[in-house]
Formats: sequence, structure tokens, C-alpha cells
Amino acid sequence: MSGSRGDGPSAAGSGPSHEGPRPDGHHDDLDAREVERLNVEIPDDASELDTDREAWLAEVAFEEDAAGPLAATPGSAWAVRRASRRRRLVITAGIVLASMLVVAFSGAVGAWLVGPQTSQNASPLARTGPEPGQIGGLLPRDVVLETGEADLEAQSIRPAVIALVPAGCLDCEQLMSTIAPQVGSFGLSLVAVAGPGQDDQLATLSDIVGANRLVTLTDPEEQLRSVYGLTGLTLLLVRADGVVVDILRDPPPNLRLESALVNLVPGVGADT
Repeated sequence: MSGSRGDGPSAAGSGPSHEGPRPDGHHDDLDAREVERLNVEIPDDASELDTDREAWLAEVAFEEDAAGPLAATPGSAWAVRRASRRRRLVITAGIVLASMLVVAFSGAVGAWLVGPQTSQNASPLARTGPEPGQIGGLLPRDVVLETGEADLEAQSIRPAVIALVPAGCLDCEQLMSTIAPQVGSFGLSLVAVAGPGQDDQLATLSDIVGANRLVTLTDPEEQLRSVYGLTGLTLLLVRADGVVVDILRDPPPNLRLESALVNLVPGVGADT
């Protein structure tokens, strides 16, 4: 945007005439008739004003920092301001990202510590069916499992795939690593239950499979082992209403469970 004045002198008595703007670039010393002679050009493309805008911002920065060390370099003052804004944006973005990570981590830790009993997919326990230990029945009542932080009733683990892990199981690590992503993709819990004295085995299993994919519990009295006649590894597929819909004994390490897991999904598997 530019402006220019007419060539003629101002009318008598209107004050001194000027051939251009003052040294500071302003025309506020012109009288009314001189202002009327200014020609103002408005560009079609607003981007043409970018140079003038940058110059104006630099001038503002210069005036505000005139008493500081950048007084002699107004362009540097504007650059410093711009860099400062960028730093603030980076810091803000970092804080937001850190907050999101803390929330996600807290949720994962809570799920790991509390376990699957707080699942929002759980339904009321079924009231009829075969005795515990059989397909179609519930897990046995009054079986209390230990998480290391709190006690947990076995019947509260639903819907889930419960792996009863025997001591010295050689294929458990590969099998659990294979089925963990399958179980997780259906929004179900994968729970490994072992007897007393198997803490190191459960810790190793958790490290290999991933603590965010596997909940490890201890059956101090090995009640589930006695009910289900455990010899090798056994998988219990538990529906949202607590019904054990399938019992898989000594499954192969490359087991595919997708077709069976569909029956555990609330609203898909029959839970009435």
C-alpha cells in the first residue's frame, strides 16, 4: 500500500507544505487539504501487504524494546518474539502430550492391578446350568484368587479366557503369546492362573506376553486345578454371564480361537 501527495503547495494560511512524510513515515503533520491530495492504492491481493505488515511489526517491536539491548536491531526483536511464541507452542504441545500419556498409562496400570472384574461388559451371573467343572456351568463359588494387591473372586472374571497354567509348562509362553492378540481384538481379558510357588513363572509369562495383554493371578489352594482336573495347560472360555462355554485341554501352541471367541462377546453369545 502506498500513498503520494499532489505537487502543488498548500493554500495560503493552511500551514507549511511538505514534500513527503515525516522521517518517521507518518503523515499526521498534514493539514486537511494536503490529506485530500494523498492517493491510496488498495491491492487486489492481500498478500502484497505482507512486506508492509512485517515492517510494521518490526517497528512495533523496535519501539517496545527501544530501551533494551535489541533497540538498534528492530528486525531481531520481531524474530525473538516469533521464536518465543514458537517455544510456547512447543511447550504447550508437550504438556498436552504428556497429560495424554499419563492418562493412558494410568488406565493400563489400573486394568493390570484391578484385573478384569471391573469389566463394563459383565452381565449378571447365570442362575441355572450344570455343576461347576462342566461346559455350560459357572466357575466354582467361593474360589478366591490373589493378584498381589487384592483378592479376587473367580466368578467375577468375565467375559474372559482363563488359562490354568501348570508348573513347568514348556509350551505356555508360545501359546499365550499366540492367543493374546486374538483375545484382545475381541475386547476380552486374558488371565493366567497358577498355583503357589509359581510366581517366577507368572512373571516370566507376563514379560513375554506383555503386562498390558495378560493378567496374572494365583490360586493359593489350587481349587480350579482340582475342579477341572488340570494336567497340562487348560483354557476356560467364560461368557459375560459367567458361563464356561468351552474347556480346552492341552491346546496346540498355534491355536486359533477367533470362532470360539465370538461366543463370548456380549450381545453376540447367548447369555440368558
